[in-house]
Amino acid sequence: MGVKTAAENDEFRQTAAVRDVYSDFNHTFLPHPYTGQIVRRVNVDSVKLAIRNLILTNKYERLRNPRFGCNITRYLFEPLEPRVEREIEDTIKYTIEAFEPRAQVQEIKATAAEDTNSVNVFIKFNVLTSKDIQDLNITLYRVR
Repeated sequence: MGVKTAAENDEFRQTAAVRDVYSDFNHTFLPHPYTGQIVRRVNVDSVKLAIRNLILTNKYERLRNPRFGCNITRYLFEPLEPRVEREIEDTIKYTIEAFEPRAQVQEIKATAAEDTNSVNVFIKFNVLTSKDIQDLNITLYRVR
């Protein structure tokens, strides 16, 4: 008696469905309202979520991987001047290039908003499986 295995879950795939190259769980872990399954992020949305999580993770925060992360919070309590903005941009670019091989960074722009005590980070990148340029905006707040 043999066991039937489905190749790439073809028997469950819809006929017009686009192939999901990248897939991650959504960070909220909330179930889908109709299926009850954990919602996934696929392709470009998956890479955007991974970059966001990478930037917001501090070094030594991940067990067994102390170098993983951006450690961006060390800049948030510095005087917000152009030198610090450039250092934030360089740190984010290095971190994405080192830990996120699915994305190629095109441009990073960090601007300080002193009235809200925050730093707005604009990242322009493309995913290796897509020719489209993607944008990601992240606001980093100073919170004590």
